[in-house]
Amino acid sequence: MICNFNCASCPLAYMCVPMAIGAAVVWKRYSSSPMQKKRFASQLAFLFLSNTAFLVGSTGFIYTYFYCWEAPLAAMACPIGILEHAAIEHSLTLLIYLAGTIILVSMIFGRAACGWACPIGFMQDILGGKKAKNERRKVWDKKFRYLKYVILILIAPVSYITGTMAYTNICPVGGLTATIPALILHPHGYTFGTYFVPKMTFVVGLLVLAVLLSRGWCRHLCPVGAMMAPFNKVSLLQLKVDMDKCIHCGKCEAVCPMDIKMPEDNKSPECIRCGKCVSVCPVSAIKLGFT
Repeated sequence: MICNFNCASCPLAYMCVPMAIGAAVVWKRYSSSPMQKKRFASQLAFLFLSNTAFLVGSTGFIYTYFYCWEAPLAAMACPIGILEHAAIEHSLTLLIYLAGTIILVSMIFGRAACGWACPIGFMQDILGGKKAKNERRKVWDKKFRYLKYVILILIAPVSYITGTMAYTNICPVGGLTATIPALILHPHGYTFGTYFVPKMTFVVGLLVLAVLLSRGWCRHLCPVGAMMAPFNKVSLLQLKVDMDKCIHCGKCEAVCPMDIKMPEDNKSPECIRCGKCVSVCPVSAIKLGFT
């Protein structure tokens, strides 16, 4: 698809309207601090950069967050899609390229891409899911956080054995960012495949989860987040806590969208470096910066 800048006749322009309305509504949540304003600007910028194929074409680079390369205007490749292709094609080159990209970015930023760049994370921020409050929900929440690692571990062998893009076939992110836009752009030419119904079912599940639980997708199901999470312990970008200043008021833990036990667990693999804890700390005991 080539952009002729005729927005009035472009289906994608109308698809942007709900996102724009949602962004305007959620702005109040970001306007509390300069850091959150910067994060909002970053998320908007990466949403645009994710869809710049109409300007630059396909770049050959890999997204370091979850976004489908089959989206109508996608400019880069999906990390999970690359992993599947590497398994199907027995390509060590693709695997090294993927690992090198993820390791390089994660060693510098940890999971910051989840909080500052990922459009799916941005969507979840807009939908504003609830935090796990009662003890029973917290227990189940912690148990299900390991599910994303199980999903990641299974993707390559399942693709290898079946010879198919097994995860991509049912991926809700692909359904949301590629299947639905393609259907809107080409409603009469779209071919409904075998996996359309299950994929759309998972799309609905993703949206429901995003409403029911704050960053539910990031916590429990995102295999890209699982790729980057282990690097939170050693990344250059870290949450630094001055325990001498900390008054243990609990505001940082209360505002954390990932329900991390702050300030003690400031290097948690679940931290998305969103900086909300930094913004609410009344004594400036928490900093987000490079070591």
